[in-house]
Amino acid sequence: MLRTGDVCPIAPGVHWLRMPLPYRLNHVNLWILEDGDALTVVDTGMNLPESRAIWEDVLAERFPGRGVRRVICTHYHSDHIGLAAWLCERSGAPLLMSRIEWATARCLGIDRTPELLAAQRAFYRRLGYPPAWLDRLDAVGNAYAGKVVPVPPVLHRLETGDEIAIGGRTWRVLLAAGHSPAMACLAADDLVIVGDHILPSITPNVSIYPSEPESDPLGEYLSSFAPFRDLDGGCLVLASHGRPFRGLHPRIDEIEAHHEERLARVAEACRTPATVVEMLDVLFATGLTDHERVIASGEALAHVRHLQSRGEVVERQGDDGVLRFEAQ
Repeated sequence: MLRTGDVCPIAPGVHWLRMPLPYRLNHVNLWILEDGDALTVVDTGMNLPESRAIWEDVLAERFPGRGVRRVICTHYHSDHIGLAAWLCERSGAPLLMSRIEWATARCLGIDRTPELLAAQRAFYRRLGYPPAWLDRLDAVGNAYAGKVVPVPPVLHRLETGDEIAIGGRTWRVLLAAGHSPAMACLAADDLVIVGDHILPSITPNVSIYPSEPESDPLGEYLSSFAPFRDLDGGCLVLASHGRPFRGLHPRIDEIEAHHEERLARVAEACRTPATVVEMLDVLFATGLTDHERVIASGEALAHVRHLQSRGEVVERQGDDGVLRFEAQ
């Protein structure tokens, strides 16, 4: 397994860089693409002093004299875009990503208003969390802003079907929803950079957030795989966590089956009215940290909302303001 800060060649002109994360999932994979006398960087890592130091060392020692021509971010999550502005500023490189991901990062990076915290508290209260837990969440505030250098105000927008010539390859853009609104994946020859969309051994978090509480991201995610099934099934998949792998199509099958199994478990839990907090024990291990409970709650709600979209579950709000879901 690649160690944090190490760089490993994956294919001619394509390098794998592993960056640290301060979580149980303790790393994120980044990709450095050689482009003549310069480099294209795909994802940047979180805004951590250790990550900045790794970048300084990698650029000076592994790629001396080669500037960064462009920075591509797959999506707005802090482990992917956290140092984008820093890299762009130090190199003069443009930022490339989908417009909605960029706009989300811009908004979350600067929003410290009381209204944001109030909406967040109301959202998790309706899921069934007690006041003491909500107070701890309030104390954290906008956790995103501290993990991301404020995103550049200028964007080079990526859309599905765009082509980017890098180092003798032509990379085709595929936007994919679910884990985030419009994640930019890149396919060229027998390689595909998938961000967090398709991971080798775990499934990406597919969550509902306070900003869009009645959305169906799981439905979007399950509908997103068709263009990936059109890719060569033997291609090398470069995912943001775990190791590069082959077997794209079987992995998609496994992910789809995984979510159907979890949907069945949620439907069973809703045979009697249940809150989202009560569903966590059905879907996840015990001993979750507060940060992990935020992620798990969003994913549990995403499964419930998808069951609602299929007409299998109904929602009722009690006198206490808490949502309870019941199977039809």
